[in-house]
Amino acid sequence: MGEVVVLQPHSEIEEDIFTMFDLLIDRIVPVETSGNQAALTLPELFSRLGQDAIDSFPGLAAHQAQAWYLFLVQLGALALFRGRLEEPPEDPDVWRNLLADLTSDCADTAWSLTVEQPTTPAFLQPPTEKIEKFKLAAKTPDALDVLVTAKNHDRKRAQAIGGEPHLWLYALVTLQTTQGFSGRGNPGIARMNGGFSSRVMVDRRPNRRWGPRAVRAMRMLLTRREKILKSVSHDLYRSDNGLALTWLEAWDTDTPLRMDELDPFFIEICRRVRLTAREEGRLAALARPANTPRVASQALKGKLGDPWVPINQGKGDPSSLTVSANGFDYRLAQRILFKRELEKPLSMDELPGEHGVDSEIHMAVLVRGQGKTEGLHERVIPLPGSIAAFLSDEEEPDSTLADLSRDMVVFAGEARRVLRQAVLVYLQGPENPNFKKPDANPTIDGYDRKIDEEFFNRLFETPKIGSDEVIHRWQLFLRDEAFRLARNVWHRTLPPRARREKARVASEAVLFGGLRKRLPQAFPEHDSKEVST
Repeated sequence: MGEVVVLQPHSEIEEDIFTMFDLLIDRIVPVETSGNQAALTLPELFSRLGQDAIDSFPGLAAHQAQAWYLFLVQLGALALFRGRLEEPPEDPDVWRNLLADLTSDCADTAWSLTVEQPTTPAFLQPPTEKIEKFKLAAKTPDALDVLVTAKNHDRKRAQAIGGEPHLWLYALVTLQTTQGFSGRGNPGIARMNGGFSSRVMVDRRPNRRWGPRAVRAMRMLLTRREKILKSVSHDLYRSDNGLALTWLEAWDTDTPLRMDELDPFFIEICRRVRLTAREEGRLAALARPANTPRVASQALKGKLGDPWVPINQGKGDPSSLTVSANGFDYRLAQRILFKRELEKPLSMDELPGEHGVDSEIHMAVLVRGQGKTEGLHERVIPLPGSIAAFLSDEEEPDSTLADLSRDMVVFAGEARRVLRQAVLVYLQGPENPNFKKPDANPTIDGYDRKIDEEFFNRLFETPKIGSDEVIHRWQLFLRDEAFRLARNVWHRTLPPRARREKARVASEAVLFGGLRKRLPQAFPEHDSKEVST
């Protein structure tokens, strides 16, 4: 605390309040467009998004991209809704007024990364009367970030020594809108099921460019606002004039914000943080523990109407989806797309003008564990226009594709079990194999990867070739891939010589017999002998 000092004023707003790095007027967000780099204000950024003039955000880490995207979309939709606009304006001055209106009584400070007076809000930083209880928490933006890197291998922490303002911006957004529970006094966000869960994003997008994605998502929020309100308890949110930016309210007590105080598009914060200036113009983060989460939502288990989050509808109370360290494998992706025990997120709805248009489904999550990070998982599924109608809830969806996808998952699971048994019989001997041992895991992992690569490509051939032919080809693929992997084991792994031949014969019998029983369309009588050799 002793090393923290206040810089000379950057821009004088009032006689006794100085701010630094005001997102509405200072160009601190770097962007790349057509091979050139520039720095923009937040209003200019929204203007460029509407013009599809942004290629990337230099300095934005891969695990921060989801949080940054959702923040921009929620903020843009809030500004448009409050401004009674249906389409994003092109004029940055209009955007500046829209954003300022969201913080009408504190716009002078609420968009600044640092504010000398702690009793006024700063960007994603609630005002406080008790700044003396805050302690130095991070000297670099990556130390403030959400990654848990105890072994310090893949991505080292506290390395961003320069601490440029945009790095603090991205770290703040990621921390405040995606972080989970990380020890006593460090609560997590409301939009996930429990402190060790993660905020999941399932998004339909026209392409991978920032502008079209963001503009479509803003339109989705505006057109689905009433549907979002109906997807939760009727009195969960305040439909008009609810608190939208939670950092505007002081957070000095353990009394959380009530859900019925909030706008359904609310942008949350989960930590009591204040940025301040250090020597040589560098920033630092001060923090104070909190005994309760900022938003009183624990009983809802993450079911807050977030249009990007699938909701579990199985046994027990509904809850937002928690993704495991396996990420979005074909089994989970199939459940998300076809409502298998999951309520499909509203972001996947077809919007006006999208019928028959190719798009893609983007799934992303930073999986959190107890005291560790279990991977950044993403999956992109190309969605042909001919397939999109099968997923739409605007009309009664055709169940053909959903039923077919479930059958494909079942066949894959059956073939997977047979392959595991065959490999274990070969490796351990046919007398008394232990099918619970992990000896076959490398082979099964390879099988899963191939199934993952092929699953949706083959499923989406259905309108062209029919469901019967899809199942026939799928079973052939599962059969051939299982034999290919089994042969790799037979040829490259040698059990003890005394039982080698016996193990090989027994393994072949298990594989051939099991697959023939479970994949009947893959074994016409005329070629069954050829397959077994």
